[in-house]
Amino acid sequence: MKFEHLVQINDPSLPGIDWLTRQQLWFGLVARAWKPTRFVLGLEDAQVMQTSQEGNITTLARVLNYGPFQIEDTIELIEEDRTETRIVANQFCGDSTLTISIEEPESGELWLRFQYQVSDVPSSAGGSEVSSHDVDEIRKQAYRAADIDTVRMIRELAMAMPAQLPDNRKDH
Repeated sequence: MKFEHLVQINDPSLPGIDWLTRQQLWFGLVARAWKPTRFVLGLEDAQVMQTSQEGNITTLARVLNYGPFQIEDTIELIEEDRTETRIVANQFCGDSTLTISIEEPESGELWLRFQYQVSDVPSSAGGSEVSSHDVDEIRKQAYRAADIDTVRMIRELAMAMPAQLPDNRKDH
C-alpha cells in the first residue's frame, strides 16, 4: 500500500496560531526520531542501538518495544529536509517506509508531507472477514490521526523552546 498526505503547519487563514520556524519543525522531527515514545501511541520503549553520520545525514538504528512485540528500524535524518524510516519485516509487519518531508511552497508557509509505503505481512491460514481494502482504509485513518498528533507534539515542544526568529507569530 502506498499512501501520502499533507499536514499544514503554518496557515495564513488562522492568524491566532503561532507559526513555527523551519528550525523548530526540524527540531520536532529530530525529537521524534530520538524519543519516539513521546510521539507514538502504544510504544513502551525505544533504544537507539547505533548511530552514524555522513555529511548532512544522521542514521539511527533503533529497536522499538511495543510490549508483546518489537520492531527494528533505521531512520535517516536528512538535515532540515526530511526523515526516512525503514522498518525491517517481521512476523507482525512487512517491510515499510515512512518519509516525512518539510515543504515550504512560500516563505514561512510550512507543511509536512507524510509518505507511507507498506508491505503486508503474509496472511495466516484461514479466511479474513475484513477485506484488504478495508484494512488499508483503517490504516490510512490511523496514520492521519498519528501524524496530526505528531504535529501537535511538535507544536508543544516548539512553544517550550525559543524560536530562532524574533517573532514566530505571523499576523494577517
